[in-house]
Amino acid sequence: MGYWIKRIALKSGEVVTEKELREDQNRFDGPAPIVGDIVKVECRGRKFSAKVVWGNWPDRVHADDAIVPLRVAELGLLPETALWLIHRSEGKPERKVFIAPLSNDC
Repeated sequence: MGYWIKRIALKSGEVVTEKELREDQNRFDGPAPIVGDIVKVECRGRKFSAKVVWGNWPDRVHADDAIVPLRVAELGLLPETALWLIHRSEGKPERKVFIAPLSNDC
C-alpha cells in the first residue's frame, strides 16, 4: 500500500493540486497516515509539516495495492483563511478561484 498527497493547503490559503506536483512528489510506500496525523511534505522547493485533513479515516481498510489520495494543510494555516487556487486555461489569463475554508474540525 502507499499514499499520495494530492492537495496541499498552504498557510497563505493557496491550494496546490497534483497538477502542479511531479508524479513522484509526495508519494510514499507504506501505510497511509490517518486524518489528524502530521506528515512532512515538499512543495515549491520547501519542506514543511502538514496535517492530514482528508483521505484516510481511522479503521478504514484499503487493498494492499491501493494508493490512498490525501489532502493536507500546512501547519499554521488559520481556520478562517479563505482557500483559493489558480485556474489555468490554455490561451486565457490565470485567475484566482476562491473555495471554502477548512472546517473548524481540522
